Amino acid sequence: MNNRTESGASSGRAAMRGRPWLALAVWAAITLWGGRLQAGAAHASLQALVTQNLLWGVVLAAAFMAVVAWRSGWWPLLGFQAPRPARSLWLLWLPGLYVMAMFGLSLAQGLPAAPVLLLVLANTLMVGFSEELAFRGVAWGAVRRVLPFWAGFFLVGLLFGSVHVFNGLITGEWADATNQALNAFMSGALFLALRIRLRSIVPVMVLHGLWDCALFLIGTLAAAEAGPTPLGKQVLSGLALVGPLFVYALLLVRSERVRAGWRDDRMP
Repeated sequence: MNNRTESGASSGRAAMRGRPWLALAVWAAITLWGGRLQAGAAHASLQALVTQNLLWGVVLAAAFMAVVAWRSGWWPLLGFQAPRPARSLWLLWLPGLYVMAMFGLSLAQGLPAAPVLLLVLANTLMVGFSEELAFRGVAWGAVRRVLPFWAGFFLVGLLFGSVHVFNGLITGEWADATNQALNAFMSGALFLALRIRLRSIVPVMVLHGLWDCALFLIGTLAAAEAGPTPLGKQVLSGLALVGPLFVYALLLVRSERVRAGWRDDRMP
């Protein structure tokens, strides 16, 4: 790390004494408020919103957080650099296989029309950027200053999961939103573990966006062929799908040598 980078990281740590939690609260309010307005007087499913509209609330929330992070001097701690070392990208193999399998399933069953496909891709990539910036960027940069590793690791996961409960404000389906929160907690652990191991947030943003894109494409096909999935089946399906990735996340950070550099992204 050169002197300029070290100076930037030091100023970033000092700036993190500011108000990242207030920024996160405003980010969440913009995201949810935008979704609620787009849903209209009646509630709407997330599937309908993602496939029928540009999620401008997500765009505004991402822009807000990016500007705040830049102006507040948090940027050096958020992980916007190439993975270090580059060969660590091989750690993406398991979630990468999941994503390829899900896209393969979507392709085998028939993709939606090109405009819908492009809209889903644009929305989910923006969600990936926005949520990673907020949680594995700003939130992680804040908690790693003041908490031990595991406390910070699980706190960020719980925050990420709990935000998804409020999707019930958009959909009106609070039980489904709670199940989404459980899945988000587990997938969020994977995204954070990869953020730690790669020393970079960029590939995690891309993975997150592609993961969501594949899920929504499968959901579009399922919605066209059948009615709503019973909640019990949703929970079991989520555990079967995301559970192994949660275990993989814990394995990625099981080593004390890996955790030794977690506070400032030093190579362990």
